[in-house]
Amino acid sequence: MTNGNEKDVESPLAYDQVAKFFARSSKGKIPKELQSMLLPELKSYKLKSVEHKSIQDVDSKPTIPMIPKWFGTSPKPCKAKLAKPARVTLNGKDLKPLTVFSAEDRRIYNDTSYPWGTICKVVTSSGSGSGVIVGPRHVLTASHVVDWSSNGAGTVEVHRSAGSLRASTSISRVWFYTKITGRTVSWFEVDEDYAVLVTNDRIGDLFGWMGTRTYNSSWDGEPYWFNIGYPGSIGGTMRPTYQRDKKLDEPWYDLGPGRSMSTHADLTPGNSGGPMFAFWNDGPYVVAVASAEASDENWCSGGSWMTNLVRHAREQDA
Repeated sequence: MTNGNEKDVESPLAYDQVAKFFARSSKGKIPKELQSMLLPELKSYKLKSVEHKSIQDVDSKPTIPMIPKWFGTSPKPCKAKLAKPARVTLNGKDLKPLTVFSAEDRRIYNDTSYPWGTICKVVTSSGSGSGVIVGPRHVLTASHVVDWSSNGAGTVEVHRSAGSLRASTSISRVWFYTKITGRTVSWFEVDEDYAVLVTNDRIGDLFGWMGTRTYNSSWDGEPYWFNIGYPGSIGGTMRPTYQRDKKLDEPWYDLGPGRSMSTHADLTPGNSGGPMFAFWNDGPYVVAVASAEASDENWCSGGSWMTNLVRHAREQDA
């Protein structure tokens, strides 16, 4: 046994040695029995800008939800629990954990019954956000969640819950009005902060989808609304959360087809793009997506332009 100071102990390689011995080309092909484990490399998605006037619809007809028979339905998702953090002590005294759970309304869940299984985690090189299935191959999210770089690529994970997920598919196209870049949404962008992702696989046929509907100011102040998403502050964007009985309030001066709504729903980074929805007789409808946070209130983005964008994307990419 050596004391760690012996001269003849073999040392790690210096970088010039690493560069010499480990710079080599691949040889041969991956064996067939191993190829099934390798996921295909993502291709860049195509961007499709939409002019507001080109799809303007005075009636702003809702898009209808689809409820799959094989998952069942539930008015409330099954509760899930975070693993209890380990107890850390020093000299017999407890140390405070690094993760702090504050009192709030968001609750972690793990439930693929409809509509809770329509939640999606959107992952791109710029980070991650939330989304919801609104058509056979269509996921509604926030514009600022999209990676707008020239080589943008991304995936949609359906019902990610910790280390498991029910499906994963790449993004092939993005329909949008406005590119909102970075993590800051300006006051002039908050009423158009949405985009529709078109996925390679028809995930909506399996999991179902929510409808979309134009928000009506007569609903202001009523606790109709649910939200689901992947906040970083709870579960590290790896577990879906839900909250209910939330209110929306449309400013009196916001009268255009693109609308913003304030809310006191708990929304933090990672929730962006998650749906604000309520239930009608034929199922749940999304009226807005989580957009921006503020110290005294949070903001969502919706209006007839959102509904029309979803319908347009579904018609063009059926």
